[in-house]
Amino acid sequence: MKTKAYVSPELIRLDIEKLDSQGDGISRDATGKIIFVPGVLPGETVLVRKTTEKKDFATARLVEIEKTHPERVKPFCPWHERCGGCQIQHASYPLQLMLKEQFLKDAFSRIGRMLPLEGFSRVAASPLESGYRNKISLPVARSENSGTLEIGYFQKRSHRVVAIDRCPVAMPVLNEILKEVRAGIAQVGILPYDERTRQGLLRHVVLRGGQETGEILIVLVVHHSPDPAITKNIICLARRIRKRYPQLLGLALNFNPAEGNVIFGPLTKALSGRAFFYERLADLTFKFDATSFAQVNTRQAERLYQAVANEACPAIGENVLELYAGVGTLTCFLAARSSRVVALEEWGPSVDCLKENVSRNSFKNVRALGGSAEKLDFSTVGPIDSVVIDPPRSGCHPDVLDSIAQMSPRRVIYVSCNPSTLARDVGLMCREEHFRLRKVLPFDLFPQTCHVESIAILDRGSSS
Repeated sequence: MKTKAYVSPELIRLDIEKLDSQGDGISRDATGKIIFVPGVLPGETVLVRKTTEKKDFATARLVEIEKTHPERVKPFCPWHERCGGCQIQHASYPLQLMLKEQFLKDAFSRIGRMLPLEGFSRVAASPLESGYRNKISLPVARSENSGTLEIGYFQKRSHRVVAIDRCPVAMPVLNEILKEVRAGIAQVGILPYDERTRQGLLRHVVLRGGQETGEILIVLVVHHSPDPAITKNIICLARRIRKRYPQLLGLALNFNPAEGNVIFGPLTKALSGRAFFYERLADLTFKFDATSFAQVNTRQAERLYQAVANEACPAIGENVLELYAGVGTLTCFLAARSSRVVALEEWGPSVDCLKENVSRNSFKNVRALGGSAEKLDFSTVGPIDSVVIDPPRSGCHPDVLDSIAQMSPRRVIYVSCNPSTLARDVGLMCREEHFRLRKVLPFDLFPQTCHVESIAILDRGSSS
């Protein structure tokens, strides 16, 4: 459908009804057409100018707030209005939790068609509201004006990089090291990769580390192997940073020659030090490969994992199948309460870490498997009481949900960071009364953003 883009000279007064899942305000003009406005809060009266118009909806730019929400606050990030990351930083933290609860309920009502639901818990607040992220992935581009290398985040709904010198929701030490990396890369002479021309080398700078261990890892995502001179310069840069920050235990190159938005490629090479780090959750220690998935909010993740383990194993000694197991963080929490855990993970480096982490934490009741959930022969895993699934944002393939229904476990524990796909998949599992949704436990792992992590607990239904 064609989009008409323009800047209207006419000011329009709107009453904001609510926010959508992207953090944009929803209102209607005099004709009843839906208008999306970023940077507003529910209940506010605002003056806007339309910026784009389609047949069924329009977007607008905030000009003035006539009636302000009492919980509106001044964002603490100087790039808040340009960066696409923290969509609701202009809301107080208590209001953020209320908004996330509404996002979740809206998804279940609109997509899952499952409200009212008595088992909706309030969103569990994060121990930290800023400085919590243990990982930042920063795209790299060449400035259109000066031609200099820029490191930052993508502007909302674009591939334009907003250059930053720090990220206030990241662990403070990551911001300190980011300054060193930024200055060092400019000296090394690395050219940023250009998506349009497919020229250049550096695609992303990824900084990650252990909030509890303090270990830090730098990952430079490159399109191809750098020449020997550049490689030598990068190694020297890592050594210089390490002298100032001894907690930096490695700098690695990840090679991603593919087109598209996926950050990491299949091959990682340590240039200086090692290509992994360790983190602690509760009394457990975990190894994370440079490309392995980890929840970005370590302290809140610990609470989430304990809640999942309690729901999956209400009685000590049950058998659990875990799909999308990653490096085994949740696996070990499950193993502490269960008789047997079968854990499946597809990403090769994560499978290696999964096996090592199970052994490192002395669990002998875990069978770790490599492979995809779509190709798993569910008949080979033995009797199962609970199935735990923690898929990517896109959710589960219908074949996986069908296989779980045929297995007919006592309960399914579905962990998700995407209310829309969670509501969709829960609705599919409850179809024909295979399962019954008992409750939903939301956790805020991503303060200042619209994202909310949730645990949906389903019990076996009457047709199973």
